[in-house]
Amino acid sequence: LKVDRGDGHGMVWLAEPGNVTYTDNGTLPASGTAAVWKYIAIYMLNDVFVGDWCDPVSVTVHGV
Repeated sequence: LKVDRGDGHGMVWLAEPGNVTYTDNGTLPASGTAAVWKYIAIYMLNDVFVGDWCDPVSVTVHGV
């Protein structure tokens, strides 16, 4: 997985989750604000990328 948290760093490596219930524990925005985080993923088989990166998925996160 890669993530772009809109912080000027662009898409950065996030994790190689071993299951579909992975949780991103990145720091949330300041309380009362929101941000859009974008994720892309690619399938790996035996530590080799297979196929193409998926289209970005956008998630709005809110500070608490």
